[in-house]
Amino acid sequence: MSRAFVLNTLAYKQVFNENPTMGQAELLHEIKTAGFQIIEIRREYIKGGEEEIRHIAKKAVEEEVNLLYSIPDELYKKNELNPALEQYFKEAQLLHSPQIKLTLGEYENITEQQAEIINEYMQKYAIKVLIENDQNKEISNSLNLKTFVTQAEQIGLAIGLTFDIGNFVHIGENPMESAQTLKPFVQYIHIKNTKKTKTGIVTTDIESGDLNIEAIINEFPKDLPYGLEYSCGERSRIVEKMAHERELIHQMSLL
Repeated sequence: MSRAFVLNTLAYKQVFNENPTMGQAELLHEIKTAGFQIIEIRREYIKGGEEEIRHIAKKAVEEEVNLLYSIPDELYKKNELNPALEQYFKEAQLLHSPQIKLTLGEYENITEQQAEIINEYMQKYAIKVLIENDQNKEISNSLNLKTFVTQAEQIGLAIGLTFDIGNFVHIGENPMESAQTLKPFVQYIHIKNTKKTKTGIVTTDIESGDLNIEAIINEFPKDLPYGLEYSCGERSRIVEKMAHERELIHQMSLL
């Protein structure tokens, strides 16, 4: 089965920084022209609240593309469920996204009551929860993530993982080893490469980094979706860059 290929709008990070009033809705057409049928919308780039979310959703229908929802927030705040959690489900429903992506946050043990609340939201909105590894070593190391999803499963809560390849490098883990540990729980892959320089670790495109992206991705089942998620510079080169990355993936025989 072919993998679903997603573009995360982080590709436009520089564009958004230079044009703070720009909305993601106006980018959907050109992203589609680069060959992407699925686009991951980032909440931090939404400035107009529910009205803008509805506009993005309407534009997605017009362009005949599907949306995913990336939220720069945590499932847990000081060992309690994030009070904004249901709001995020509502926003994802407006976008017709089948999932929300959060990071884990600070937690000790998931309780049955917490699991019931999350299950209630997932059933009510027909949206699943994926936890992404961020660059917090204490929280997002492979062992901690595996412990969390295993505990959740044991009390009847099915939460999956978004596997961000580059973020594991930032916390000092080998992404290949992380993939081998976490692959039973991974439902979505974020692709970005990294390179170690004299000044630290930098994010790169697939070809320019130190990691063997093809080998890492091939640790996972062929039907898992994956998304390109790194800043691609000036707007004039983003579509060309993303089209190149798509072709590169094809050459790797990953699709």
